[in-house]
Amino acid sequence: MKARSIFTVITACAVLTVSHAGLADTPKPAAATKPKPKHAATAHLEAPRAPEAPLARSTQGSLTGKTTLDPEFQSKMLHLLDESRAPGGAIVVSDVRTGRILAWATRGPGDWVKEASTSSASVFKIATTTALLERHKVSLATRQCYSDTEHGINEVDLEDGPRDIGCAPFGEALGLSINGVFARLALKHLTPMELRTTAREIGFGSKVPADVDAPFGDFTIPDDRLGFARSSAGFWNAKLSPLGALFAMQTIANDGERVKLFAHAGEGSAPTPRVSLGRAMSADTARAMKQMLEVTTKRGTAKKAFSENGKPLLPNVRVAGKTGTLVGGHPARMVSWFAGFAPADHPKIAVAVLLSNDVSWWSKGNQIAAKVFEAYFEKPKP
Repeated sequence: MKARSIFTVITACAVLTVSHAGLADTPKPAAATKPKPKHAATAHLEAPRAPEAPLARSTQGSLTGKTTLDPEFQSKMLHLLDESRAPGGAIVVSDVRTGRILAWATRGPGDWVKEASTSSASVFKIATTTALLERHKVSLATRQCYSDTEHGINEVDLEDGPRDIGCAPFGEALGLSINGVFARLALKHLTPMELRTTAREIGFGSKVPADVDAPFGDFTIPDDRLGFARSSAGFWNAKLSPLGALFAMQTIANDGERVKLFAHAGEGSAPTPRVSLGRAMSADTARAMKQMLEVTTKRGTAKKAFSENGKPLLPNVRVAGKTGTLVGGHPARMVSWFAGFAPADHPKIAVAVLLSNDVSWWSKGNQIAAKVFEAYFEKPKP
């Protein structure tokens, strides 16, 4: 794949506050009455290919002993992660029903699957969505207008007004990752304490419920109006481990039920037990979120990755998920997430992919995630 560069973007000071799912890939709802201002088209900048220096091959990281991994599928995931050419990253996959870890692949120093050192970016919008739906503040049909907040949110973006460039139903906003919709709805209907509570119920601020020791991810929700609005849209307010992202998506896939993850196998050939840890959200909220997350791959921020020649990549499998992309840090990195599950209507697997690229990149998280689902659902079943 031809390398694409973001070096022009990261020279801009404003880029250090970028937190956006999909960047230039992001589709927008139709037709506002006012023309949309042009943005820096990061995905369209051309540059020399990334260096060909060899990198260490992907491994199963810190996992030792007898594991629950599917050997054939694990091998494919290690190959996919190597194929991404990212200096750092992770792929982790679970069986939704049992919580059994099917694949655990890490690339780069340490074990990226269980390290919560990367910003969650727009993946944090699942917490804001849950908080709004659980408190019955909005429905999927609730419409909210927004201004140009693709690369940042400022005071002038917090109120409806003449600067607005469009309106969207809440049911589309998560899949399209419209920052301004989340900022305004949070200010109208939530308090910082309510968002903190929901984030903790999902798992932020604690360990991942699993038989391995791994943090879910830390977060902060400021009390000031602008800081709260930015946090609700996922602007640099939280960190997340791929294992935490996997657990969050598995919870939604299980209609809001928290099911413990298992990476280590017991003695003999006994099947992985299913350990329920109660609910993180109502079944109604989880089902609504499944619909919203499916927008991501159908017409949202991952549409391009999940289609081929204008048709769905997996025509018989509906995939739900959330992307997240950010640029920044020292040294500068382009980080991309995809966390989701499939089939959306009857989930079998949950997936989390994180890639941390240098200034030049071959693949983003949603592109590798599409290949993960493709590998699993094309795999012959016994």
